[in-house]
Amino acid sequence: MNRSSNLSCSYRDSRFTDEAKAYYQLAVSDEPSLDNVTVKDFREGEEKLFAEANERLIGTFKGTLKEEQVKINDAEIPITIYTPIDVNKNKVVIYFHGGGWISSSCKTHQTIVNTLGDATKTIWISVEYRLAPEHKYPIWLDDACDVTRHILKNKVSYGVNPTAKVGVAGDSAGAQISASICHTIKNIDFQILVNGFFDLTCESSSHKEFNDPMYILTTTMLNWMKLHAFRDANDLKDPRASIFLNKSFDTLPPCLFIVAELDPLRDDSYAYQQLLDKAGVKTKCLLIKGVLHDFFVCPGTCPKACAQAINAIQQFLSEL
Repeated sequence: MNRSSNLSCSYRDSRFTDEAKAYYQLAVSDEPSLDNVTVKDFREGEEKLFAEANERLIGTFKGTLKEEQVKINDAEIPITIYTPIDVNKNKVVIYFHGGGWISSSCKTHQTIVNTLGDATKTIWISVEYRLAPEHKYPIWLDDACDVTRHILKNKVSYGVNPTAKVGVAGDSAGAQISASICHTIKNIDFQILVNGFFDLTCESSSHKEFNDPMYILTTTMLNWMKLHAFRDANDLKDPRASIFLNKSFDTLPPCLFIVAELDPLRDDSYAYQQLLDKAGVKTKCLLIKGVLHDFFVCPGTCPKACAQAINAIQQFLSEL
């Protein structure tokens, strides 16, 4: 079943790469239609999709993987720590997975995060923040902030030097979370934002250009996610949620944007980069041509596109 209600749709856009076509075929096979779908069904579809997309890479991480719990006010938040062989102890990256704040997990994103660990020789820590609708905004964002504060305070216990730089990274909703953290917590050293959801009004040109089922992610789906993730319309006016509504951007850390070309969220990143550039924040942006929104989470199906992104992340980290 397709995520969209149009089961007959196909990739009519000539810009689709072979990798995008391969991902599309998996997505329309594994993900449920939004017609009468439950959050449980959607989550199961995402899990199946990412497992199949990365099947050939599962178990290839060369370093060590450790699971822990971070105790915060009223919960224990699971984290997964990826420590590569020959690790560089001068940096640690805290990763927040995408999934519209309602789905996915450390497990669904394990392949890309351990791939990044191996490639960058840097410790990556993936965070299992609580999901909506069971835990609506601001719970999932507060979880992310609390875990980030804990890691900042205790970074040496995660295997890095006392002077190590600490940054945040995420894809899609995880990029929104990462960007919000940088406005809330002032001693973050860098941010890596992949296909971020920053314009919660969905009014940019790319939202209109790619609002077709062939691009998998549609305005209907984004609105469905927001309906489950937020309590009401007032939440969408909170600058912690709607990043563009912040009044100041000049204290933010250096930022790498990675952007999929065929993604309704594409222009979100362009607009946010302009705000940061205007504020004097150091930024870089890499456009990956011919790929869809979820390419980054699927290195097994989109190896060439992911390699471009990973190379940019390697270079960004090396220049900090």
